[in-house]
Amino acid sequence: MLNLRVKDAGPVVSYAGFHMETMGDRIKRLRVARGYTQEAFGQLVGVTKSAVSQWEDGSSKNVKLETFVRVLEVLHTDANYLIWGDSRTGPNGEPSRKSFRPRQSGT
Repeated sequence: MLNLRVKDAGPVVSYAGFHMETMGDRIKRLRVARGYTQEAFGQLVGVTKSAVSQWEDGSSKNVKLETFVRVLEVLHTDANYLIWGDSRTGPNGEPSRKSFRPRQSGT
């Protein structure tokens, strides 16, 4: 029998009680901070609401480069931040350069 709740069955992976923020978490946080629903964000990026939901819950990790660039543009962020976050470094040890800053109204 198919259990439709399997993707939500397990706890979020954490280490020593610390939740490691994922790219999906950062997409969701930035999307919500910008005031977009999943559907509105998907329309701006050119994907379905379902695709946005899958990115955010981690069930889909493959994003086409063109779509990824559009996500960066719509969320006003850069790839280092979205991939690695504030406290992580990139593959060559370089720190993330841009932290999350909500966009000021009128800018």
